Amino acid sequence: MTLAVVWKIEDRLMAAADTRIIKSAGNVLTEHGPKLLPVNVVCRQCPPEGGRFDREVYRASVGFAYSGATLTALAAHALCNTLLSNLNAPPGAPLPSLRDIADFFAGVSAQYIREIGQRSGLNGLFAAILFGFCPSQRSFRAFSLRPNFDDGVHVLVTEHALSDIAVGGSCDASCVVIGSSPRQLADAIDADLALRKEWGLEHPATVRDVPKRELRRLIDRGSDDAVGGSVQLAWATPSEFKVVSNMEPLAAEAASGRKVGFFVLGFDTFDLQRVGSYLVGVDGL
Repeated sequence: MTLAVVWKIEDRLMAAADTRIIKSAGNVLTEHGPKLLPVNVVCRQCPPEGGRFDREVYRASVGFAYSGATLTALAAHALCNTLLSNLNAPPGAPLPSLRDIADFFAGVSAQYIREIGQRSGLNGLFAAILFGFCPSQRSFRAFSLRPNFDDGVHVLVTEHALSDIAVGGSCDASCVVIGSSPRQLADAIDADLALRKEWGLEHPATVRDVPKRELRRLIDRGSDDAVGGSVQLAWATPSEFKVVSNMEPLAAEAASGRKVGFFVLGFDTFDLQRVGSYLVGVDGL
């Protein structure tokens, strides 16, 4: 399992998740597991006179966050990411909405849950959040995808209308949380926002990363054995989804004199910098 949260600030959607992947209770496979992933959407149309679908009309990426069975979730993501980056339509066709993309994801996810669940049962289940900028409505939207067994195996898609996170506000109004202990994280976010209102700390800059900080505290306290590792951070803007780095203090000062690192999935990018003539450079907070 995991904990993942998506929330809204002024000009983007933010997302954070822990990075622990377990095989079973007490059996940790890795503390560096990716749970926030890009979904590339590329739409092409053919010319009015016909021919190949080689006229690109839209290219962007949105975000996918998951909790639960890693194999099922990553298989569904891999297939959807491949197919959604190869969408063809006749001239003048409207762009797909984010709801269309979420419904497509739900269908593929249900298929993998059925197949993998035949052998692993409930261990093949996962929930997800699909989020980003909707090309048809020209606004940010977020959808949760949750398995349902009322009539066979289905994945229910629910839209969450998110307001900007603010002091005195509530997690339910500004965040979507999935995972093994979502109420625990939601309550911690609510308490943080209430305390900031009491103290008069109302500037948006003081609250934009409250969900990330509260997730970090839950990890540090070991509040849930299925939640651990570090915090993976990402954001979605109108043009793209991007995994970004966390600036955190180093446990011990580096030989270079650095006292902080820029971490992605718990790895300091300064230790993974060179790719040929290029250096890794990851945006971050």
